[in-house]
Amino acid sequence: MATQKPFADGPAVAVADLPPAFDAGYYLSANPDLAIAADVAADHYAATGRAEGRIASPLALRENLIGLIADGRSVLEIGPFCRPLLRGPNIAYLDVLDAAQLRARAVEVGADPAGCPAHIDYVGGLEQVRRRFDAVISSHAIEHQPDLIHHLQQIERILRADGLFCLIVPDKRYCFDHHIAESTIADVIEAHREQRRRHSLASVIEHHALTTHNDPRLHWAGDHGPAVRADRVAQVEKAMRSHDFNPGRYIDVHAWYFTPDSFRTTIETLTELGLIGLELAGVYDTAHGRNEFCAVLRLGAAARARVREARDEGGVLFLQTADAEHYAPMLAITAAGVREYCRRHGFGYESFLGVKRGFHPWQATFNRIPMLEELVARGFTGWAVYLDADAYIQDLDFDLTAYLADKGDRAAIFATSGVTGEHWDVNAGVALINLGHPLGRELVARWSAVFAAHSDETLRGAVEWMGAGNDQDLLHKILERDEAIARAVLVEPMSLLNGPDARFIRQQLRTLGPTLEARTDALAEAVSLALRRGGNMRSALMTDADQRWAARFAHPEGRIPELVEAPVPDPLPAVAARIAAAWSAAGGGDAGWPAYQQALADGLRANDAATVAAELAGLGRSQAAQGFLGGARQHARARDRGFARRLAGWTYDKLVSLAEAVGVLPLENPENGRWGENALTDPAELFAGVEAALGADLAPPASVGGHLGIAVGRGIVLHMRMLDAIHAAWRLRQLADTAGLGNDARIAEIDGGAGLTAYYALRLGLTRYRLFDTPTMNAIQAYLLAGAGPLQPEPLVAFAAQPPGSIDILFNADTLPGMEQAAAVAHLRDAARIGIRHVFSINHEAAAPGQAPVSDLLREAGGYRLAARHRHWLRAGYVEEHYLLV
Repeated sequence: MATQKPFADGPAVAVADLPPAFDAGYYLSANPDLAIAADVAADHYAATGRAEGRIASPLALRENLIGLIADGRSVLEIGPFCRPLLRGPNIAYLDVLDAAQLRARAVEVGADPAGCPAHIDYVGGLEQVRRRFDAVISSHAIEHQPDLIHHLQQIERILRADGLFCLIVPDKRYCFDHHIAESTIADVIEAHREQRRRHSLASVIEHHALTTHNDPRLHWAGDHGPAVRADRVAQVEKAMRSHDFNPGRYIDVHAWYFTPDSFRTTIETLTELGLIGLELAGVYDTAHGRNEFCAVLRLGAAARARVREARDEGGVLFLQTADAEHYAPMLAITAAGVREYCRRHGFGYESFLGVKRGFHPWQATFNRIPMLEELVARGFTGWAVYLDADAYIQDLDFDLTAYLADKGDRAAIFATSGVTGEHWDVNAGVALINLGHPLGRELVARWSAVFAAHSDETLRGAVEWMGAGNDQDLLHKILERDEAIARAVLVEPMSLLNGPDARFIRQQLRTLGPTLEARTDALAEAVSLALRRGGNMRSALMTDADQRWAARFAHPEGRIPELVEAPVPDPLPAVAARIAAAWSAAGGGDAGWPAYQQALADGLRANDAATVAAELAGLGRSQAAQGFLGGARQHARARDRGFARRLAGWTYDKLVSLAEAVGVLPLENPENGRWGENALTDPAELFAGVEAALGADLAPPASVGGHLGIAVGRGIVLHMRMLDAIHAAWRLRQLADTAGLGNDARIAEIDGGAGLTAYYALRLGLTRYRLFDTPTMNAIQAYLLAGAGPLQPEPLVAFAAQPPGSIDILFNADTLPGMEQAAAVAHLRDAARIGIRHVFSINHEAAAPGQAPVSDLLREAGGYRLAARHRHWLRAGYVEEHYLLV
């Protein structure tokens, strides 16, 4: 079978739809002088054929790589200069120079300027590309990227799910880079850490002083030219001047020096480190007489899944603008909501502050026209959504993608102004322009032309707003006079756009406020309310309660997955009957319970196994689960969409923190390096990583359900308390290992909630785990733990009776400070008397009246000293402490 990387140490991996890097049949047909059998062809290639530059795959030749994607698919070509690889209506070009500059450069270097593309779609970097392509091709360009990782990350962003990144890369052995050392993974990562955007001095010196001839035939013959140039000193001086005295100017040098092997190693390492979402599809060795090798990258499985699940980021781009004097504060307010909407739905956002053409602040109102014109010039073919500075997003969950899905035949969408009722009488304060529609582009061109007809003298003389000839008036005249454009425009009612009660985008028009200050204040209140309602606490103008919510998040700009309810499993009446009997035997009927557990207690007292089983099977939605698994109260609160978003976001935030804690994700650093990426990771990918890191199946207990949480794959729904419990169990295992106890550690937990930490401790191999709690909580714990392992919850009163030396670690989370202080101190004195060596606490210290932090409780109880103390990974405001018996 044909395989990729036939000479790698590991097993070869077949790559569908691409010729393999080595194909025995092709190798023999391309090299007819070889009189060998097919079954020894790979050995021959490894031993001699590769070094001789024999062709082993059609994709070793650039013409075949180009032909692979020259089939009508959409392609972005990077760096076409004056010899583009592909031409046609589906080909877009990106270069650091525009078309005129490329032609001038061609003349400078003696190339034919007529070969340059007539238009460069994207001038500069990949950051401005707002769409996805079926393929991206780059010939002798990737070696010029100052930050290789950043470049590859941008390629990942613009590839379709099944897209290909086709590369033609100079082989340093056979080009002018021969005497320069190969680039290492250390070099690549260092450039990324430095966020390098221009070439280093080292790269410029290497280009000027260390290069040799560029004739591949001579290199293949062993003639590499002198290793040390005679003019090296002059060239080093030239390089230093070029670097030092051209700040910000592009310097055309190589940053990276690869061979097929070093390129393969670099890409595989970056992929395995998680620094890029691309993976190798094939690296094809350099052919004899040539100075380049070919490679193909594609999205890895996780990146493909993200693309398929995501909306088209390039399809919608929001625009806003304002003058720098009067309306800038208003734009700062409304932009918060618009940016949040774009972040949430994956849309682009651009804004401009100032006056693009004109002489007075009010003339910033014309900015929308050149902004739209610039988008057309850039080749943007999606929907441009323009909002005035006084317009804001009312509904952050409005599904714009679904709304636009059947409107591709429309050139533009406006709301009626509600004045004359004429088809042309629209409000331009909110405009959706379809730049993929020819009449949408024609509308922009006509609008731009009539604005250009205003002379500078006219604009200079218009100190105040023009009643006639303003931007909206110009638009009205186009729609009134051009029947084709007018027919292609959809006019929506003000109940959707522009109106004071519009359900999607509202506008605080001049008629709605007596002064600019009053309108600004009204906008601040409206935007803040919309953000709070949408569950975003960071962007809103927050109340004290909002600030407390926001402070819970370690990654405030992360994903906000859907909040879902876990399915309720079939009840276990036989288990419930045993639990009810044990509850009665333990004096449960006399022990008391909170009012919210009354229904459960009634079922236990009546020995009604069916009622108890039904209540506990749906524990996550039961009244009895308040305080430890959400319960009915959390379900009721989640009917509020804002609360539901907060809860889902908080749960996901905890999952990201857990992944960081156990080492699945590297901790990000706001001072330098990668930032804001961890909290964009797919929840299923994170959870699978945590399971792998801990070496255990961490699916929730099969006996209970009904809780609210986030989906993490395999049908699993995680409640946030489950994440807290996984972390606690992991920390207990670490403590047991550090103390030399291992899986034989005898752990006792008092007031253990639903028993989730005990459940996960069992999953992590800590089988000598005991729970001490009230009879009713014991009943809940016993049901949740049914079938999980050898653990029977015990009454809390039994803790004091444990014999000396019978427990190694006492654990408590979230309850000691809330107990009656005398009872908490008594438990800790019992621990010292029993001789429990370690006390492990995860609790808050913001004590309410009559409460005390664990440190004060232990100080009063005596017998223990603090060994370690630090903030909790998953829960802001909680401290993790380890105390040792004195």
